[in-house]
Amino acid sequence: MEFAEEQSKKIIFGSLFAGSVFVIALSSFLLFSNELPSRNLGGEDGKIGGDFTLQGYHGEVSLSDFEGKVVLLYFGFINCKEFCSLSMGVIRNTLLKMQPEELDNIQVLLVSFDPERDTLKDLEEYSKQFHSKIIGVTGSQRELDSIIDNYGAYYRLADIELTDIEELDLDYAFRHSSRYYIINQQGELIDAMRHSSTPNEIAARIRTLI
Repeated sequence: MEFAEEQSKKIIFGSLFAGSVFVIALSSFLLFSNELPSRNLGGEDGKIGGDFTLQGYHGEVSLSDFEGKVVLLYFGFINCKEFCSLSMGVIRNTLLKMQPEELDNIQVLLVSFDPERDTLKDLEEYSKQFHSKIIGVTGSQRELDSIIDNYGAYYRLADIELTDIEELDLDYAFRHSSRYYIINQQGELIDAMRHSSTPNEIAARIRTLI
């Protein structure tokens, strides 16, 4: 009888320990993942995505301008050293995997949420460094906030400790979500792929829509 009770205690303790490990692991993921929650989710009609118009180097650029093409949309800014440059490299490698006839049906938009520093000329030059199919656009902070909310994205100034000030430019201390938004030929948001997605995965997703 005592043996059975002892075994039962061991099983209960083991279950509690396993549960604790899972909770700790999940908490760590949420604390340290770059996939941050959105400030708001969707527009006034409750739908995620939608048309928008921003400024590019050669004039206004609207999502609807690319009706009939699959659009790959990314939110970021030029001086983002941690995520954006890596993501732009992933986008470039995704495009390099596409056949010429596939590229004709694809457009990439980089939306900068740092309009005070990302000039239209700088956005144009930065985008074309990665691929000619990428257009850099931005707008007023109010316009950008509305679009970012509509797409369920997120950004804010990071909390900075005093010890970090000498190493981190306060002007660029943004924390932001990092996802690849896939929009179909009708301008409808189809997918928001994680930052960890590979060029092969993104290319395969795009191909399902072409």
